[in-house]
Amino acid sequence: MLSSFWIRNDKVKQVTRLNLYQALVKSIILYNCGTWSLTKQEEHKLNTFHLRQLRTILNIKYPTVIKNNALYQKTDETPISLTILKARWRLFTHILRQVINTPPNVAMTKYFKTKGSKRQGQPKLSSVTSLRRDLKSHNTDHWPNRLPVHSIKDLDHEQI
Repeated sequence: MLSSFWIRNDKVKQVTRLNLYQALVKSIILYNCGTWSLTKQEEHKLNTFHLRQLRTILNIKYPTVIKNNALYQKTDETPISLTILKARWRLFTHILRQVINTPPNVAMTKYFKTKGSKRQGQPKLSSVTSLRRDLKSHNTDHWPNRLPVHSIKDLDHEQI
């Protein structure tokens, strides 16, 4: 089988396996991820899958234990959820830089201007709710320095 060839350290170098994983698997998993609105459980599942793949690439099996941070350092990778967060904010800042009459800006303006009655039940997950959750929960030290939005008040402000 191809997996026996893939896992053997003497046939394919670790750097080559990591490059192939990034090019063939990770790029497909993260396609268009800037538009995703994921729950915490879905983010956790993606992170778990990513860690499992990295452990497989390094040929780390059950009795051997390695901490997640050590695994990320060894493979020079970051959690998938952090990659999705950066892509989401990169897309949002791209939308903000566009002309006001473009369809994404019009949609964002309408979203923020509508003040309808609240729906019953759990609120729907959207890109804007994901952005708000990101602002509340994540540390902004690893974000790009030139974000136009620094707080929830800035997000609600009518710059859009």
